[in-house]
Amino acid sequence: MFKKLILTLALCIGLYAENLSVSSGALMAHTEIFGDSQINPITRNLKGELSIENSLESIKGKIYFQTITLISDKKDRDEHMYKLLNVDKFESTSFEIKSIVKNEINYDINGVITLNGISKKITVKSDISEKNNQIYLDGKFSFNLTDFNLEPPSMLLLTVRNQIDITYKIYLKR
Repeated sequence: MFKKLILTLALCIGLYAENLSVSSGALMAHTEIFGDSQINPITRNLKGELSIENSLESIKGKIYFQTITLISDKKDRDEHMYKLLNVDKFESTSFEIKSIVKNEINYDINGVITLNGISKKITVKSDISEKNNQIYLDGKFSFNLTDFNLEPPSMLLLTVRNQIDITYKIYLKR
Protein backbone atom coordinates (compact mmCIF):
# COMPACT_ATOMS: atom_id res chain seq x y z
CA MET A 1 0.00 0.00 0.00
CA PHE A 2 2.77 2.44 0.96
CA LYS A 3 4.64 1.73 -2.31
CA LYS A 4 1.50 2.46 -4.34
CA LEU A 5 1.01 5.76 -2.51
CA ILE A 6 4.61 6.84 -3.16
CA LEU A 7 4.36 5.83 -6.83
CA THR A 8 1.09 7.75 -7.25
CA LEU A 9 2.57 10.81 -5.56
CA ALA A 10 5.69 10.68 -7.76
CA LEU A 11 3.56 10.42 -10.91
CA CYS A 12 1.42 13.38 -9.84
CA ILE A 13 4.49 15.53 -9.17
CA GLY A 14 5.84 14.53 -12.58
CA LEU A 15 2.66 15.78 -14.21
CA TYR A 16 3.48 19.32 -13.09
CA ALA A 17 7.01 19.25 -14.49
CA GLU A 18 7.53 20.81 -17.89
CA ASN A 19 10.38 20.00 -20.26
CA LEU A 20 12.86 22.68 -21.27
CA SER A 21 15.04 22.65 -24.37
CA VAL A 22 18.09 24.71 -25.28
CA SER A 23 16.95 27.12 -27.99
CA SER A 24 20.30 28.90 -28.36
CA GLY A 25 23.36 29.87 -26.46
CA ALA A 26 27.11 29.75 -26.22
CA LEU A 27 29.77 28.56 -23.83
CA MET A 28 33.25 30.05 -24.01
CA ALA A 29 36.33 28.73 -22.25
CA HIS A 30 39.31 30.96 -21.59
CA THR A 31 42.85 30.25 -20.55
CA GLU A 32 46.27 31.56 -21.43
CA ILE A 33 49.61 30.34 -22.59
CA PHE A 34 52.03 32.07 -20.24
CA GLY A 35 54.35 34.29 -22.25
CA ASP A 36 52.40 33.89 -25.50
CA SER A 37 48.67 34.31 -26.01
CA GLN A 38 45.11 33.56 -24.97
CA ILE A 39 43.05 30.49 -25.83
CA ASN A 40 39.31 31.13 -26.18
CA PRO A 41 37.42 28.16 -27.64
CA ILE A 42 33.66 28.49 -27.93
CA THR A 43 30.76 26.15 -28.64
CA ARG A 44 27.23 27.03 -29.68
CA ASN A 45 26.17 23.37 -29.90
CA LEU A 46 24.62 23.12 -26.45
CA LYS A 47 21.99 20.50 -25.72
CA GLY A 48 19.79 19.98 -22.69
CA GLU A 49 17.64 17.49 -20.85
CA LEU A 50 15.92 19.79 -18.39
CA SER A 51 12.64 20.26 -16.60
CA ILE A 52 10.94 22.97 -14.58
CA GLU A 53 8.05 22.76 -12.15
CA ASN A 54 6.65 26.00 -10.74
CA SER A 55 9.63 28.37 -10.37
CA LEU A 56 13.07 29.14 -11.75
CA GLU A 57 14.52 27.48 -8.64
CA SER A 58 12.88 24.19 -9.67
CA ILE A 59 14.94 23.78 -12.86
CA LYS A 60 16.77 20.46 -12.87
CA GLY A 61 18.59 18.42 -15.47
CA LYS A 62 21.63 18.42 -17.64
CA ILE A 63 23.24 20.78 -20.15
CA TYR A 64 25.93 19.20 -22.31
CA PHE A 65 27.90 19.45 -25.53
CA GLN A 66 30.17 17.33 -27.67
CA THR A 67 33.63 18.43 -26.55
CA ILE A 68 34.91 18.42 -30.14
CA THR A 69 32.53 21.31 -30.89
CA LEU A 70 34.80 23.64 -28.87
CA ILE A 71 36.53 25.69 -31.57
CA SER A 72 39.09 28.48 -31.26
CA ASP A 73 40.71 30.67 -33.88
CA LYS A 74 43.62 28.23 -34.37
CA LYS A 75 42.79 24.77 -35.73
CA ASP A 76 46.20 23.29 -34.91
CA ARG A 77 45.82 24.36 -31.28
CA ASP A 78 42.32 22.85 -31.26
CA GLU A 79 43.78 19.47 -32.21
CA HIS A 80 46.10 19.66 -29.19
CA MET A 81 43.14 20.70 -27.00
CA TYR A 82 41.06 17.71 -28.20
CA LYS A 83 43.94 15.37 -27.44
CA LEU A 84 44.35 16.88 -23.94
CA LEU A 85 40.60 16.56 -23.29
CA ASN A 86 40.53 12.92 -24.47
CA VAL A 87 37.65 13.52 -26.89
CA ASP A 88 38.11 10.05 -28.41
CA LYS A 89 37.36 8.45 -25.05
CA PHE A 90 35.08 11.06 -23.43
CA GLU A 91 33.00 12.64 -26.19
CA SER A 92 30.93 15.06 -24.13
CA THR A 93 31.23 17.57 -21.32
CA SER A 94 28.21 18.18 -19.10
CA PHE A 95 26.81 20.17 -16.21
CA GLU A 96 23.99 18.63 -14.23
CA ILE A 97 21.81 21.07 -12.28
CA LYS A 98 20.95 19.56 -8.90
CA SER A 99 19.42 22.64 -7.23
CA ILE A 100 19.06 26.37 -7.67
CA VAL A 101 18.97 28.79 -4.75
CA LYS A 102 18.10 32.49 -5.01
CA ASN A 103 20.67 34.66 -3.26
CA GLU A 104 20.69 38.44 -2.67
CA ILE A 105 22.00 39.32 -6.13
CA ASN A 106 21.40 36.37 -8.46
CA TYR A 107 21.21 32.57 -8.19
CA ASP A 108 23.52 29.81 -6.98
CA ILE A 109 23.29 26.78 -9.25
CA ASN A 110 24.53 23.68 -7.43
CA GLY A 111 25.51 20.90 -9.73
CA VAL A 112 28.03 18.46 -11.07
CA ILE A 113 30.40 19.13 -13.95
CA THR A 114 31.71 16.09 -15.83
CA LEU A 115 34.86 16.43 -17.90
CA ASN A 116 37.38 13.76 -18.93
CA GLY A 117 35.15 11.13 -17.34
CA ILE A 118 35.46 12.78 -13.90
CA SER A 119 32.55 14.40 -12.07
CA LYS A 120 32.99 17.22 -9.54
CA LYS A 121 30.48 19.18 -7.50
CA ILE A 122 30.46 22.90 -8.19
CA THR A 123 28.39 25.96 -7.33
CA VAL A 124 27.94 28.46 -10.14
CA LYS A 125 26.75 32.06 -9.78
CA SER A 126 24.24 32.87 -12.50
CA ASP A 127 21.73 35.48 -13.55
CA ILE A 128 18.47 33.74 -14.41
CA SER A 129 15.46 35.49 -15.91
CA GLU A 130 12.32 34.56 -17.81
CA LYS A 131 10.51 36.40 -20.58
CA ASN A 132 8.08 35.15 -23.25
CA ASN A 133 8.48 31.47 -22.28
CA GLN A 134 12.27 31.76 -22.60
CA ILE A 135 14.55 31.30 -19.62
CA TYR A 136 17.94 32.99 -19.83
CA LEU A 137 21.00 31.71 -17.93
CA ASP A 138 24.03 34.02 -17.87
CA GLY A 139 27.07 33.38 -15.75
CA LYS A 140 30.64 32.32 -15.30
CA PHE A 141 32.78 30.01 -13.22
CA SER A 142 36.30 28.60 -13.14
CA PHE A 143 37.97 25.28 -12.52
CA ASN A 144 41.45 23.81 -12.76
CA LEU A 145 42.45 21.25 -15.39
CA THR A 146 44.22 19.24 -12.69
CA ASP A 147 40.86 18.81 -10.87
CA PHE A 148 39.89 16.55 -13.80
CA ASN A 149 43.21 14.68 -14.07
CA LEU A 150 44.29 16.86 -16.99
CA GLU A 151 47.84 18.15 -16.98
CA PRO A 152 48.28 21.65 -18.48
CA PRO A 153 50.52 21.21 -21.52
CA SER A 154 53.89 22.88 -21.80
CA MET A 155 56.51 23.14 -24.50
CA LEU A 156 59.90 24.76 -23.98
CA LEU A 157 59.16 27.93 -22.00
CA LEU A 158 55.44 28.05 -22.85
CA THR A 159 52.94 26.60 -20.39
CA VAL A 160 49.14 26.62 -20.50
CA ARG A 161 47.55 28.08 -17.37
CA ASN A 162 45.86 25.47 -15.16
CA GLN A 163 42.75 27.61 -14.54
CA ILE A 164 39.95 27.54 -17.12
CA ASP A 165 37.37 30.34 -16.99
CA ILE A 166 33.94 29.49 -18.39
CA THR A 167 31.41 32.09 -19.54
CA TYR A 168 27.97 31.01 -20.70
CA LYS A 169 24.76 32.50 -22.07
CA ILE A 170 22.00 29.94 -22.59
CA TYR A 171 18.40 30.34 -23.67
CA LEU A 172 15.94 27.63 -22.62
CA LYS A 173 12.53 27.30 -24.24
CA ARG A 174 9.44 25.98 -22.47
